[in-house]
Amino acid sequence: MGEVTVATRTGAEVGGVPGTRAPRSRRDLPAWVGGLVGAALVLVLWSLVSAVLFGADGIVPTPWAVLAQFADTGFATYWDNLSVTTSSAAQGWLWGNLVAVAIAVLVLLVPPLEGAANQVAVISYCIPLTAIGPIVLIVSEPGSRTTSIFLAAISVVFTSVVGCLLGLRAADRTALDVVRAYGGSRWTALVKVRLIAALPNVFAALKLAAPAAFLGAVLGEYFGGVDSGLGIMIIAAQTNLRYAQIWGLALLSGAIAGLGYLLVGLVAKLITPWSSTGERKAGL
Repeated sequence: MGEVTVATRTGAEVGGVPGTRAPRSRRDLPAWVGGLVGAALVLVLWSLVSAVLFGADGIVPTPWAVLAQFADTGFATYWDNLSVTTSSAAQGWLWGNLVAVAIAVLVLLVPPLEGAANQVAVISYCIPLTAIGPIVLIVSEPGSRTTSIFLAAISVVFTSVVGCLLGLRAADRTALDVVRAYGGSRWTALVKVRLIAALPNVFAALKLAAPAAFLGAVLGEYFGGVDSGLGIMIIAAQTNLRYAQIWGLALLSGAIAGLGYLLVGLVAKLITPWSSTGERKAGL
């Protein structure tokens, strides 16, 4: 039986020219390049659909028409209404997350209450905002922004409760055993161990809560009862069939919701740098 020789080839020989470097993969490109290309493709596709399919009635305006209506309406108008909506969303985000954190902490300190707490969180998620919004509007003071703040708050409770519970239960068992061994109470374990371990999951929930709170605030304005806000601008644009402005307001709302997500993410990186380091090592 003849000898079988298995030859191995180096990476340079596989490339064909010894000593040459392998071409850069797409993963080496900066992240903003992919985003820029994707945005350009969306604009091109949007322009084609608007011109070819909806050119006559203008229901789907071109991107340039949307930009033009921003200039026509004026920065001051958008800023006045946007600042009001953002303020309501921020208040709702704060109150909703405070309730979620309180529920999660209560469950850990008093485990028998877990079933009731989970039911409260699930109910807050399952109640349609379009059904509860008019009720809140009726019982709130005329002209107040209670409806907008309440819908922003209730939009974040379920997500934040789940994130907080997952984070608080992710604490290292050995560290918890050490606290118990030294006679520490559940409150001591919560403060010294669980809260630190929970921060990455808590901030992940807070990031998701930011867009939900903003969109909940816009929906609350859409029910009326107030005289300013992006929701009111949407109603006025629909009534007057200003299609370009409707599209502009939709895009603006999405952009501000995304900005809230990014801002909370930046705060999370500053407060929990070990979490972002772990994600980079994992390739996330």
